[in-house]
Amino acid sequence: MYSFGLLFADPEKNVHDGHRRMLRLLKPDWSVQCVSTGREAMDSIAKYRPNVLISELAISLEDGTDLLKAIQEVYPDIIRIVLSSEPDGLSEEVLRATQSAHRFLAKPCKAEELVEQIEKAANLRKFLQSPELIEVVGGIPFLPSLPDLYYELVRAIESPLISLSDIGEVISRDVSMTGKILQLVNSAFFGLPRKVTSPQKAVVLLGINILKALVIYVKIFFTAPEIVLPGLSLDDLWAHSSMTAKLSKDISIDLGASQCMQEDAFLAGMLHDVGKLLLLDHPRYFPKVFHVLNQYPEKELAEVEYEIFGTSHAEIGAYLLGLWGLPDPVVEAVACHHRPTQLRFENSLALISSHLANAFLLMAKDEPAKLDEAILKNAVVEKLFVDWQKKAESLLQERIK
Repeated sequence: MYSFGLLFADPEKNVHDGHRRMLRLLKPDWSVQCVSTGREAMDSIAKYRPNVLISELAISLEDGTDLLKAIQEVYPDIIRIVLSSEPDGLSEEVLRATQSAHRFLAKPCKAEELVEQIEKAANLRKFLQSPELIEVVGGIPFLPSLPDLYYELVRAIESPLISLSDIGEVISRDVSMTGKILQLVNSAFFGLPRKVTSPQKAVVLLGINILKALVIYVKIFFTAPEIVLPGLSLDDLWAHSSMTAKLSKDISIDLGASQCMQEDAFLAGMLHDVGKLLLLDHPRYFPKVFHVLNQYPEKELAEVEYEIFGTSHAEIGAYLLGLWGLPDPVVEAVACHHRPTQLRFENSLALISSHLANAFLLMAKDEPAKLDEAILKNAVVEKLFVDWQKKAESLLQERIK
């Protein structure tokens, strides 16, 4: 499907020949370079300009700068994949690496899976550059930037000397953001056993990645223009997004997701409708969509969007998250939460979970929603389908109370 230039960075030189043999068999038209140090990697990139970097953890440049971080800053167009032998998926090294990598794979990794992940990452970027999507994005007056607090959190996470308490201190410096985050954390949505009075306690109870998700959502949600369209309200959007996040994480757990995948599922659920908030500034988008929906109320909102514009709020939101450098599984889950088979690859657990959670919650409100037939054939999905429906109905009832 694709012809790529690959660069493997791994300090174990004996694995280089294995990479070359593997790809010579599976993808003979792909070119492969292998290096052992950060400096060799930078020199190779300058000379060959590969499309993809596949790196072990803890490879640094002479000044101590992490290789992945350096590539992200100097060559942001290169797809960055971690292929790690680190056994602890929650280690500080892994956590720092996920800030600069598009995808994270653990050794041993099957050759076929590595190839699929490379092609999937490339396909996602091509998908988010469709002419229809770019035309709609061009009609949005401005795209928001990531909040400064998010960058501060990323820098804090990357520091090997910082503690959870220190990360809470970073959040507390932004008084406005702190107030909004604590308001959300103490809402019925999280159902925490005690009141959270500080960002430090929030970090300990919820984890860093969930706090990062809240920082992003608060930034977009609280800067959105006032909604004057019937059928859309900020309160409803927030409630639906928060419930989707919770249900998406629960579904991912039932599907056997790792801790990292559970966090991706939560983040995808939280952010799956951010495209709607972006499109509020588009002068013609929603007026056209709701004009058709008023005539055909049985149609799903995304269905009408595709009919009129050839794209939807899902892809628009994913486009922004891709610009911001969020992890690929989250970006693709947001992009495809209405049409999971668009990328023509095996669906990630984050995508499956957020797709099901969104649909179950829409159906619980008697709103049109379509479930992907291929996903419905999954044995676990068939077994737990009714249980997840009941969870969605329960979440909705709790919100009404």
